[in-house]
Amino acid sequence: MSDLDIREWRLRRAKGAIEQYMRGLKRRASDISWVIGVLKGNFGVSKEEALSIIDAIKEDKTIILTPKRLRRLEELRRRVEQEEWGS
Repeated sequence: MSDLDIREWRLRRAKGAIEQYMRGLKRRASDISWVIGVLKGNFGVSKEEALSIIDAIKEDKTIILTPKRLRRLEELRRRVEQEEWGS
């Protein structure tokens, strides 16, 4: 697998975790600490990438953003901004 493939996989994984958190369908995925752990984990993304993905989701008209989902997405953005991120 090339570095580009790995980067793309990491970004897709991060987006999927954010969307799962936003929807809150699964018990574990509804926990903000879980999604932060996925984003920051060994196969996670940079803080800038995480914020960029959150912004892209918010602007994506194909995703139905109910008030609850939008609130969860904004809460996640604030939390990511506050988090200390590793290298």
